[in-house]
Amino acid sequence: MKNIRLKDYSIIRILKGIKRRIFDIPDIISWYLPTKISKKNKDKLRKLHNKHKGERCFIIANGPSLKKTNLSLLKDEYTIGMNRIYLLKEKMGFLPTYLAVADIEIQLNQFHDEYDSIDIPKFFPWKLRRKFRNSENVFFFIMKYKTDFSPVFTKFIGAGKSVTVVCFQLAYYLGFSEVILIGKDHSYTHEQKGVPGTRIRSSGKESNHFISGYYKKGMKWTIPNYLEEEIAYRHAKKAYEKYGRKIFDATIDGKLNVFEKVNYYELFK
Repeated sequence: MKNIRLKDYSIIRILKGIKRRIFDIPDIISWYLPTKISKKNKDKLRKLHNKHKGERCFIIANGPSLKKTNLSLLKDEYTIGMNRIYLLKEKMGFLPTYLAVADIEIQLNQFHDEYDSIDIPKFFPWKLRRKFRNSENVFFFIMKYKTDFSPVFTKFIGAGKSVTVVCFQLAYYLGFSEVILIGKDHSYTHEQKGVPGTRIRSSGKESNHFISGYYKKGMKWTIPNYLEEEIAYRHAKKAYEKYGRKIFDATIDGKLNVFEKVNYYELFK
């Protein structure tokens, strides 16, 4: 934590963080209250615990390296996709086994109808529990704005500045002993200057995802906070290895240097 740069934390950003935490108090309380929706959601989550014990899965991020990755090889694998990975359904030939989304403002508000229509098990923040159809394949989680790693998905999990961190905690809870990360390029190019965490408007030409125009002109997106992401990734790595599990990084030409690198195509021999 000593490497965090103070210049990345403006007064406005700090005040927004405080405001967000205050506004989250009602949701935190409702998570613990034995209401019908809370009990049902936690019961559904408990049924998933260790469902895939000892197996392997692939976590699919949204980076441009997916353009040069043969995703059809994953058809018979367990997969956890994040954000709008379903846009690659035709190229992959399938939808992921699970879908996880954490960013409310950027992802879930801007693409709500898309997410609501996806018919696979999907995991969204508890705050939006009343904004999606009451379906058996929708699960909700609640986050701390920290880099902590939680092995229990029915409690708070660490947000870690990236939905990738949420996916690691989900995969752990599901029981996977080997997790392979792909599509995590970790090399955003910024169209506008700003400190990590800044919300900016897309020109419609950004090239940080597996398709051009991932964000249409005028849509909001966030400058990533690589430093805090990496802190959270190291927490995840430590938690996995403590119990004999492993996270590998098979992203083609990825710039993330936290997990052991492996060759994607060698994994299928």
